[in-house]
Amino acid sequence: MDVVIAAGGAAWEEAAIREVEASTVLRLARRCVDVADLLAVAQAGRAGAAIVSTGLPGLDLDAVTQLEGAGVRVAAVDPDPSLSEAWGIRRVLRLGELEGIADESWVEPRPEPSRRAPVVAVWGPAGAPGRSTVALALASAAAARSVDTVLVDADTHGGSLGQLLGVLDDVSGLVAACRGVNNGRPHEVATHLLDVDPSLRLLTGLPRADMWPQVRTIAMQGVLDQLRGAAQLIVVDIGAELEQPSAPGPSRHQTALQVVDAADVVVVVGRPDPVGLSRLVRGLHDLATIVPGVEPVVVVNQMRSTLGWKEREVRATVARLTGIEPVVHLPSDQSSLDLAAMSGRAPREAAPSSPFVARLEVLTSHVLAAVVSPDSLAGSRR
Repeated sequence: MDVVIAAGGAAWEEAAIREVEASTVLRLARRCVDVADLLAVAQAGRAGAAIVSTGLPGLDLDAVTQLEGAGVRVAAVDPDPSLSEAWGIRRVLRLGELEGIADESWVEPRPEPSRRAPVVAVWGPAGAPGRSTVALALASAAAARSVDTVLVDADTHGGSLGQLLGVLDDVSGLVAACRGVNNGRPHEVATHLLDVDPSLRLLTGLPRADMWPQVRTIAMQGVLDQLRGAAQLIVVDIGAELEQPSAPGPSRHQTALQVVDAADVVVVVGRPDPVGLSRLVRGLHDLATIVPGVEPVVVVNQMRSTLGWKEREVRATVARLTGIEPVVHLPSDQSSLDLAAMSGRAPREAAPSSPFVARLEVLTSHVLAAVVSPDSLAGSRR
């Protein structure tokens, strides 16, 4: 087996090189000077395994994931246990036993965490159907029922939930959480959550759309995994585009695709006007193609009498064209939503008698019945 060593000058490096060169099982393909060199060798297919030091500058979760994705087994000598576990390095070697990297039988998968809160993705096609408003209202309504809820702003075109709640956050919570996971500090994710009320916490989103490359796929998965163990319900607001990337490498839409794929429930928000309905229908067909077998919870938002269509007509149209009936029609109540936005509060707090809030309770009951068991409500917060 061809092996590369990337130790960053660790004390064991010279001994490891001598051991590999003397081995009849391993062959030293390269002594890498840094992570960039290591990744280049891996992408070129010149190595089947890498022996690394967790102290190598630049080594992180993303780099380890790229190595494993290129078919390179990663093992550490004298590792920092917390870093190796956080980065997914499950092979630990000692000098004199480096040939063990060629043995596949002893590698065991990491166990799944015992407590995994459900994820509800709130998505909708382009055209401002009210995804963020519905996500906030849903999370707030769940929290009002004493369900410990985390609201995540994962719209990579620019977050808005912080502004809707009047939150001034110097650093994007999502970026900071992803950075913590990528650098081997997943326990820091919960520290970036902001308290909104006793049962609702917020992970703020991107202040600028050009920051999307900082939300890497593997780090985002780590953030979701950490949040699943820290709450009873995760509500994630995602962007409008669900396009599969046309070329290899990072994509602005990868976060939305990732969240939808990981979600236990996908709430799809659409508008009832002609343009909004056509986009909703196309969006539901696209969603079924991207995530086969998904059973979305369809919400028609901004219903109003000026359209001249009744709810039953909109429901019948959506059902005829998609085979899915909307669960709820949320009325347009702009004055109440404006009051909530301008005061930095959730709709149910700013305008509890709003017809929008009343109908939102129907959606909340439907979603909670699908994902939150009565026994889980007995769990303590944090």
